[in-house]
Amino acid sequence: MTGKLARLSLLGAVAGLGLLCDTAVWATPPLPTLTQVGSTAIVYRGDQIDVALSYRYAKLNPEGRWLLLDTAMTAATDPIEVPRTAIWLRIPDGRVVPLATQEEFGRDYPQLAAMITRANVMREPLGYLTPQRPRLIRFFAERGRGLAWPSTWLDQWHNNFGRLFFRLPDGIQKGDYQLLIRLSKGEVAIPFTI
Repeated sequence: MTGKLARLSLLGAVAGLGLLCDTAVWATPPLPTLTQVGSTAIVYRGDQIDVALSYRYAKLNPEGRWLLLDTAMTAATDPIEVPRTAIWLRIPDGRVVPLATQEEFGRDYPQLAAMITRANVMREPLGYLTPQRPRLIRFFAERGRGLAWPSTWLDQWHNNFGRLFFRLPDGIQKGDYQLLIRLSKGEVAIPFTI
């Protein structure tokens, strides 16, 4: 009887350890995933935000000082504020460039207007995220078209669509880039190649 009780105790301990390990696995947040969804589009899914990124225009027009990226963003769980100062771009030589300011964008708008028109024609659909209620990311305002905002709020019910503009010190270079978004619980890094 003692041997049978010892085996049952051992079996119970193993089962309890299995449940404990299973709980530990489920308590760990999932690792971010990156999925290439086209030749020039990537979807990032993380524990704080999901981002669809298109670098089509930059890939097909690798010239000039300005790099533009089309994005769609949504919160993965809780609503989150993303200030424009949290968005950066790592360029091929390793330097990190901040998102352009509205003042920089406005100053160079006469040169950017033709680029924006061409990019509108070439725009890649970014309906890869689950919510289907669109809302604009208003980091940049074209002349005569509204106001620019210092941040955008993401939630689970909206896809926030918007362009990100970066003024690169030495112009667009071919090579590996990373879109960086610094959030309260870590940094998002989305790699792409031009």
